[in-house]
Amino acid sequence: FHPGAMQHSYLNRVGDAEDIRIGIVAPDGKRAMIQHSRDFVACGIPHIFDPGQGMTLFNGEELRTFIDEARYIIVNDYEFQLLKEKSGMSGDEIANQVEAMIVTRGAEGSILRTREAETEIVPVKPDDIQDPTGCGDAFRSGLIYGLLNDLDLITCSRIGSVMGAIKVAVQGPQNHNPTKDEIQDRFCEAYGYRY
Repeated sequence: FHPGAMQHSYLNRVGDAEDIRIGIVAPDGKRAMIQHSRDFVACGIPHIFDPGQGMTLFNGEELRTFIDEARYIIVNDYEFQLLKEKSGMSGDEIANQVEAMIVTRGAEGSILRTREAETEIVPVKPDDIQDPTGCGDAFRSGLIYGLLNDLDLITCSRIGSVMGAIKVAVQGPQNHNPTKDEIQDRFCEAYGYRY
C-alpha cells in the first residue's frame, strides 16, 4: 500500500469549502487526519471520527485528541478494542465524550452508544452475500444521510444497516445502486416504520 496523493491531502482545508453541515475524518494521511479534525472544530462543523485502518498511525494522546474533537465516532469491533487499548480509555469514557459512538459488528449488527443509553441495532438480512468490501462505507453513507436529514440516531444507524445489507449482496465496493424507494421499503420491512 502506498498513500500516493494522501501524502498531500493535508493541503485541503475545511475552511476553503462552503456549506458544510457535517464532516468525516476517515483513513487518510496522518497529517491530514489531524489537520482536518482541527479544521472542523475551528469552523464549528460537527464531524465523525472514523479511524479505520488509520488507527495504527496514532498514539494514545493523538487518539484522545480525536475523541475530544469529534461529535461522533464509528469503529468496527476490532477497531473499538484498539481504540480502547491505545487511548487508555474505557468504552464508557469514550462514549461519554461524544454525542454517539457506533461499533459495527458485521452480520451481528451494530451497537449505538450515547451518554444516556446503549442500543443494539439489529442487522438487516441481505438478499445474498457476495462481497463485504465497501459495507462499512455503505453503512456510513446511510448514517450520514440520516444525520443530514435530522433523523434520530437510532434511525440513522438503521439506515446504515440497510445500506450495508444492500451492499454486501453485490460484487464490488460501489456497484450497488438502489433507489430511494427501495431503501425505504427495505427499512420498513426490517424495522416496521418509515423514516
